[in-house]
Amino acid sequence: MTAEQPQDGWTARLREKLLGPAAAKGGVAFLAIGLIDAIGTGMYLAGSALFFTTVVGLSVSQVGIGLSVAGVLGLAAQPVIGWLADRWTPRKLLVILNLYRAVGFTAYVFADDFLSFLLIAAFLGVGEQAVFPIYQALAEQLAGADGRVAMMARMRVVFNVGFTLGGLLASVAIAVGTRAAFSVIVLGNAASFVAAALLLSRLRLNNPAAPAEQKAKKPPLRLVALRDLRYVAVAGVNGVLVLHMALLGIGVPLWVSEHTSAPKALVGLLLVVNTVLAVVGQVRASAGTENVAGGVRAMHKAAVALVGACALFALAGSDLPVAAVVGVLVLGLVLLTAGELYQSAGGWGLSYALAPDRSRAEYLATFNLGTSAQFVLGPTIVTVGVIGSGTAGWVVLGAVFLLAGALVGPLARAAEKRPAMHTDPQPDQIAANAG
Repeated sequence: MTAEQPQDGWTARLREKLLGPAAAKGGVAFLAIGLIDAIGTGMYLAGSALFFTTVVGLSVSQVGIGLSVAGVLGLAAQPVIGWLADRWTPRKLLVILNLYRAVGFTAYVFADDFLSFLLIAAFLGVGEQAVFPIYQALAEQLAGADGRVAMMARMRVVFNVGFTLGGLLASVAIAVGTRAAFSVIVLGNAASFVAAALLLSRLRLNNPAAPAEQKAKKPPLRLVALRDLRYVAVAGVNGVLVLHMALLGIGVPLWVSEHTSAPKALVGLLLVVNTVLAVVGQVRASAGTENVAGGVRAMHKAAVALVGACALFALAGSDLPVAAVVGVLVLGLVLLTAGELYQSAGGWGLSYALAPDRSRAEYLATFNLGTSAQFVLGPTIVTVGVIGSGTAGWVVLGAVFLLAGALVGPLARAAEKRPAMHTDPQPDQIAANAG
């Protein structure tokens, strides 16, 4: 035995402890792809609003219209793109989608009016939202049934780190403030997708399907997942709990700055707390969520945490001393983050466990419709329905979260018992099980 061997074994054990199935089954490359994607996306998210308004010359309302159109098209396209992933394999389709995104974001640099922006946004919208569930399907192929949720948890951690790094890089370009600097942000995002596509093309799967199995896994375009109403119902409840995303990005900043006595600078601190807790806690929150029962437990925890967060945010708007308001807001943010972590874990667990094997990617893409709907409807619900209604808005939202938590168990158990769980569902079978 050489001197290097014990060290190599220790290093391997350390990687296994830190990365779990990622280290054991070749997922390090998968996480690296996620990091590259997230850095580019983080750059774009941090600088896109200024790019469109300052460089392209659009109004805020025009930007909103374009992104809304993109969101609606993304909703409509997701099940079809999931079906394509079942036919072509998730890895192959992700290569195509990343190159597709690279073309779209490169085109943004040449946009010079509202029409060109709208066309590019619509082009990107078709494929942008479907990327995450296809990554989810690929994670299962890499880590297997026992490690797929843990792999997704680690991917979420990587995304959070990447978004932060991308935001820091974008801040440099924003400080420069020239057209060229803003173009670098957008082109940097496009370049990250090219790099991701190149790495994906070389990614080696541990258990690739046999040729006969691959051929058998190519169902005709029937969009059976959309007609599997029990599965869609679980996806809908998940979509309600996903409103925590709009709360974090829009609701909390507006509420803190306009409806509480806390200093406005607290908003940045709260977002930092969220990022740190998400990085530290996502993997732990995902433990035990690989099956339906575990996914339901996580969803119950998410609902309870989100109800508590709503109560605390409502309390922060009352006549309390500033120090007390700050403490209540921080605690509310901790609960909001807990809701985020448990909802993510529960959503992954249920979306996997309730999806038939043969149409896996199509079902995962359909489950993601709830999350995508939040991007379209969430900002309006939070700004008009919650923040615009004050304390009453938080109370109503808390009641909605509570109801979603109560419904997820019965709906998931009903979906688990349907025959479609054990065979590839056919249209007549879906119709029979829709009730």
